[in-house]
This record gives sequence, structure tokens and C-alpha cells, in this order.
Amino acid sequence: MATSNHEFPTRLVHAEDVTAALLTRALAEPSSGPTEQESWRRLQAYDAPLAVRWLVPMLALGFAATGLLVWQHRRQPTMSVAAEVISRPTTAAPPVVPVTESVEQEKETRPAPSERPRLQPSAHRDGGAAECTPLTKAGRYQAAVSCYGRVAHGSSMDAELALYEKARLEAKALGQTAVALVTLDEHARRFPGGVLATEVELTRIELLTQLGRRAEALAAIASGLRGTLGRERGGDLQVLRADLLSAGGECEAALEAARLARQAGVHASRLQAAEQRCPAATVAP
Repeated sequence: MATSNHEFPTRLVHAEDVTAALLTRALAEPSSGPTEQESWRRLQAYDAPLAVRWLVPMLALGFAATGLLVWQHRRQPTMSVAAEVISRPTTAAPPVVPVTESVEQEKETRPAPSERPRLQPSAHRDGGAAECTPLTKAGRYQAAVSCYGRVAHGSSMDAELALYEKARLEAKALGQTAVALVTLDEHARRFPGGVLATEVELTRIELLTQLGRRAEALAAIASGLRGTLGRERGGDLQVLRADLLSAGGECEAALEAARLARQAGVHASRLQAAEQRCPAATVAP
């Protein structure tokens, strides 16, 4: 091998690696004095297959590293959520109450709604108006009156109803009109704003009419027409007024009362007695 001033460092030949071995082999080959450029080309020719051999494993290693990074990146949110769930303090869930049990509890705690008192009698263990009804149906009127009299003590709804039923039986079943009127006066005094106040007032006027206490009856009718009774039962009051006036010969006022009763929707049959006593032809124009 001809000696010349090599441009590559001499330490490359004396090194113990693949490059030094390739360079030594290339320089040892017999040739007509290879130049430096030819030696470098041969070195690159020997080194190229080695680089190709190393390229494939390096690429595979690179893909594997990239895949590992992607997998770790995707796994981090799941792990953080799981850690948050594990570290979060758990609270005890409220006990599940069956629907039927909650409804029953609500019924027990809910206050009872206020209702308007009913007119039907209610049965009590100590005796109520309901116990007197069978006596009336059996025709035992005196026993029924005594029964209602016992229930009428007090201020309950049963007492108000029992007192009115006692007066009704006294007037219609026993024919004791005067006694019934006293019972109604007691009812009006004890229950002035009761639910039966209108019926009591109207029945009292009827009893006054039956007893012939004409002036008292007409005064009670006039008072009733000015109040709640007139608004609720004005037609009935006019019928009673027509009967009383026609019976006293006051035909003009009686027929006027009959006319007002018709306007209130009273049936003509209820005015027949008053109109027969006072025919229209007998009324002065």
C-alpha cells in the first residue's frame, strides 16, 4: 500500500470497531494505488448493508415507543376517574320507604279537612239521632219524640237535627201544633245560625197559620221576605201570604201575592185555594 498523506484520521485504522476493520480490509486489497476517494466509496459500500440491517429494528423500536406513549396517554383519564371514585367519601343512601307505607304515614299526619256538617244523623255509642229513626219508621211516634228529646240536649249537629225532628213529629204525627211551635221557638233560640234555620223559620210560619194566628204569621212572612228566607224560599212565603190574605178577604193583595208566587216558579196547584176565594173578576179594577 503506497504511503500518502491521508485526509482521514489515522486513529480510525487503529480503533477496534467495525469501521476500523472495514477500512483496514479496504486498504489491504491489492490495487494499483487506490486513491482516498475510492477508499471512502468502498467503505460506504461495505457500511451500507450494515445501516440497512440496523434501520428495521430501530424503526420497530420507535413504533413500539410511540404506541406505549399513546396507550399511557389514553389510560390516564380512566385511572384518574377511578382514583377519584375510590377516594371520594361515600354517603349512606336514604332508606327506601315502600309506597304504601309512605301513603299511610301521610294519611296519619295529614290534618282532616273541614267539612260542612251534614244533615244526616250520626250514630254514637251513647245514643244518637240515628237510633230514633227506626222508631219513626215503626210508627212509634211518641217513643221517637222522647228519643229525639234526649238527643236534642247539647249543641252538636245531632242535637240541632233531633230538635227539628221532634217538632215535626209533634205537629204532623201527634197533631200537637202548639207544642211543636214551642219546640221550634226553642230551636230558633238555641241554633239561630244553624243549617236548619231556614226550614225552622218557614215551618214556624206554617204552624202560626194553622193555629189561626194570622197577624203573627203575616208579620213573620214580611220579616222573612226581607231576609235570607225570602231569597231562598220567596215563592213559598208568597203562597202562605196569598192563603192568609184571601182567607181574610183581602183579595187584591192575595192575588198580587199569587202573581209573585207564579213568578218565583210555584206550581199553579198550590195557588188554587187562594184564587178560588178571590176570583179575578171580583177584584176592583
